[in-house]
Amino acid sequence: MEQTQERLLNAAAELFSKQGYAGVSMRDIGREVGITQAAIYHHFSNKEALYIATITYLFEQHTLVITEQMSAIDDPAERLELLVGAMLEVTEKDPRFRRIYMRELLEGDQQKLAAIAESAFLAFYEPLYALMDELAPDSDPQLLIFSLAGMIFHHLEARKLAPHLPNTAKGNAGIPLLARHITNLFLHGVSPS
Repeated sequence: MEQTQERLLNAAAELFSKQGYAGVSMRDIGREVGITQAAIYHHFSNKEALYIATITYLFEQHTLVITEQMSAIDDPAERLELLVGAMLEVTEKDPRFRRIYMRELLEGDQQKLAAIAESAFLAFYEPLYALMDELAPDSDPQLLIFSLAGMIFHHLEARKLAPHLPNTAKGNAGIPLLARHITNLFLHGVSPS
């Protein structure tokens, strides 16, 4: 990937994650990168193309490594824990994707969601679907994926609230402990394992 294009994608990710699609102009992105608005069109045909490319870039930047690591592990429960830990880690370190993803779900623009699903999610979704089917062949893999994603994203956001609640343990649970908790809860529910 060309350096200017990567700078555009990173600047766009930062702006889109904070201000949303409608709140960001091509001029804003150009200003952030130090190029003209017209120069952006050399790389991306329009704002929507840049937006979809930005989400795809963010998603692939983190998920390709996770998919490779998962493919090296035979035990599905171990693959799940690796997946949960890696997703917690990358979305905590780089919250831009999480913010954009949540904003898109809330806004519900079907055309953008379809484009995002096709260009960004599909490559990662297939191995997840297979893993869920392997772990629980009698369940709906898509429902399991959404439930798992909900736990991961909610735990990251709720950690901000936890210190203000009674009976909160001192300090936040670290990523490995949180990954183990989510994995155990996902695999066994609240029953003792």
